[in-house]
Amino acid sequence: MAEPASPRRPTDEARARMTGAGPGPSAGALNTAARRIAAQYRRDALSPAIVSGTLRLVEFGLLAASGLFLFVVYVGLGTPLVRHYPVAVLAASALAVLLIEITGNYRLRALQRPLTSVGPIVLIWGGTLALIAFVGFFLKIAGDFSRVWVGTWFLSGAVLILALRLAMARLVRRWARDGRMERRAVIVGGGEAAESLIHSIERQPYNDIRICGIFDDRNDERSPPVVAGYPKLGTVSELIEFARIARIDMLIVSLPVTAESRVLSLMKKLWVLPVDIRLSAHAASLRYRPRTYSFIGSVPMLDIADKPITDWDSVATSSTARGRCCSGRSGSASTTRSSTSTSSARCMSRSATPRRATP
Repeated sequence: MAEPASPRRPTDEARARMTGAGPGPSAGALNTAARRIAAQYRRDALSPAIVSGTLRLVEFGLLAASGLFLFVVYVGLGTPLVRHYPVAVLAASALAVLLIEITGNYRLRALQRPLTSVGPIVLIWGGTLALIAFVGFFLKIAGDFSRVWVGTWFLSGAVLILALRLAMARLVRRWARDGRMERRAVIVGGGEAAESLIHSIERQPYNDIRICGIFDDRNDERSPPVVAGYPKLGTVSELIEFARIARIDMLIVSLPVTAESRVLSLMKKLWVLPVDIRLSAHAASLRYRPRTYSFIGSVPMLDIADKPITDWDSVATSSTARGRCCSGRSGSASTTRSSTSTSSARCMSRSATPRRATP
């Protein structure tokens, strides 16, 4: 079984630099060590939602391609049900992927533990084919389908899914180890509340949260320079500059839920950042319904603000921006060519016009 991916801690050298570093020269200016740490997270990380979404498309393609291939090779195109087979293949493949999604087998925990999720997936795949056969029975066409084709497709689909899941588990573990697939979080607020929050997050197995540092306005004994092994990188005003340099996905506020005035004052500073803002509720005595919270493992969070552009929206936005950039370049090039041809035509017309002789 794979080892759970825990958040990466800063090195002792970086922690020593941060504990000895003073505040920046002005409000909102990062110190040298904090700026160096922010530069380490400048590159975008792979989103788990995009990875799982891509896996859905790949699994649907493998199931559909294997079913169509077996149909062409074994059954042949001369069967009277030449139109029914492709419809059954596409319907079964789409339904299997949908049921795998509903049962939670595209989550990060399931991707990291393929041997524990392959059993339910095979049951879902077999149940999907049984459901398609049940529908065909009522349509009075089930008897015309090849039973050898159905059995071979079931075995080949199960083998393909198992092989893909094993390969995907190795990739996910490698990406998590290299820091390429993660959700980068910053803790707002220090002291015992932040320490309890960090320990709760680290105890969650197979989580994808990487804690980048801590920011807190307090500089007394209530907020020490190092909390649970993570350095305090600066104040909340400096966090805004830090988030502009580093690719941060989430801000986790470790203040008590009852500290409404302090939370509101923080939100006035942090609302400009395009990140998810969560208020930790793991230490709150008052509990709401489970659907009120979002969870990191089993740690409850209250959603304060959501990232405006994330996951597939960011992919669509970047694709649109690239398309506009390419069209703008081609438009400017065509405009340049047209202006050049127009000026050349004018020069040719001038040279072709005879000059009047001077007396």
